[in-house]
Amino acid sequence: MRRPCGRVAATVLAAALAACAGRAPSAVVPAPPVRTAAPTPGWSAAEVRTLQRGLRAALAGRALAGSGVSVIDAQGRPLFARHDLTPYVPASAFKLLVAATALHVLGPAFRFSTSLEALALPEDGTLRGDLYLVGSGDPTLTRDDLRAGVGTLVRGGLRTVDGAVVADAGAFADPELNRAWDPGDLPYGYAAGTSALSLDQGTVEFRIAPTAPGAPARIQMLPRATSVRIFGGVVTASTTLLTIERDPARNDFSFDGRIAAGPEQSFWRPVIGLPRYAADVTRTMLREAGISVAGGAGTGIAPVAPAVLWRHRSEPLRQIERDMLVTSNNHFAEQLLRAVGTVRGTGTSANAILAERALLRRDAVPQPGLRIVDGSGLAATDRVAPITLAMLLARTAAQPQGAILIGALPLVGREGTVRGHRITSALGRARAKSGHIANVDALAGYVVSRRHGRLSFAVLVNDRRADDPAVDTGIDAMLDILARS
Repeated sequence: MRRPCGRVAATVLAAALAACAGRAPSAVVPAPPVRTAAPTPGWSAAEVRTLQRGLRAALAGRALAGSGVSVIDAQGRPLFARHDLTPYVPASAFKLLVAATALHVLGPAFRFSTSLEALALPEDGTLRGDLYLVGSGDPTLTRDDLRAGVGTLVRGGLRTVDGAVVADAGAFADPELNRAWDPGDLPYGYAAGTSALSLDQGTVEFRIAPTAPGAPARIQMLPRATSVRIFGGVVTASTTLLTIERDPARNDFSFDGRIAAGPEQSFWRPVIGLPRYAADVTRTMLREAGISVAGGAGTGIAPVAPAVLWRHRSEPLRQIERDMLVTSNNHFAEQLLRAVGTVRGTGTSANAILAERALLRRDAVPQPGLRIVDGSGLAATDRVAPITLAMLLARTAAQPQGAILIGALPLVGREGTVRGHRITSALGRARAKSGHIANVDALAGYVVSRRHGRLSFAVLVNDRRADDPAVDTGIDAMLDILARS
């Protein structure tokens, strides 16, 4: 998800990697001669020369001169390479790494589970002890899902919980917020925290309903929770200009400014202490449904052999990844990263990074200068070389889960964050993941060529002119050339 910022030959390869191993990333890299690829089966020497000549022309703009580019055929053979071994800031194109790894280690049919559990089943409408809300990291869990769970308890005859509501988010570890993220991003929903219990993508919704001009607007919090407090207010006016600020240490939100008369508007803001917040929301819903709860809301560890009162399963991973890649959802990517880490124990970034690097090694994907800081690409300190992304895509496409990753990517020029690309020959033939943060424009994916099948590509631009229209014009021309090849 982009953050607001304007627009915002094995021996040869091994030697090149060794030469590049300690190279520091640079924001602007001087353009060297293009690495020449030998003719590959199915490609004549003349076809390769024509392709390279066309790509050099398409990517000749000043802002693209230092871009990193890698184009690889279906067998993993390079067709075009420029700065392909140099690590760049990838922005959201980095989501391809967690997407491919999650499909491999979790499987496309994997579903997250969230449950309400207890030491024993209720007797005569009373639950003795605490009620546990147990999460496994579902990035799609909503307040409506949780309300459905409460409804199940009501229909089952539960009337009293004589303990507390306890959230168990022990499946994941690590701090909720990534310390490498720009503090300026943290007030916004696209930079919400990560937890094994994350409700509504780690955010709370504020609905602001205008009233009469000059009168205070009505502010409604959804879902209701005692741990979230509202201060200040908003005035109804002819235009909207407001601020919503959260106390860094607690879920206290201060409102100020004005909202335009007319329909109500919704604003989503991230909350902190996600497990405790989820327990608080659950306790509030229980009481609103007529179930008395003697204790408060907190965090803890669920029983080893519990009585499961309700269980919710997410959509399968294949659908979650489709949603993540089409909309560039940062929260989905961060939740998936921790879920990948659970295959090595607790869901930590360190465990997830080990799994990602293991996948790259298994598939002989080069990793020059690779630095993994998060799963979403929101961190400006992430680094990846174009050859890493392009080769990962080529290797994944050849595996059983390849068709799922390909289908999860949005069609360039038609869907999601790549809808705005203006292509012709590549329309309907290119699927890709974009990436945009300040001074970064990235695109990586697949193009089905007319004569040579599926090609994998990655182009990474790290330049202060990355938002210039000429950058996307050059990239779009590149896609059309690949499609006609």
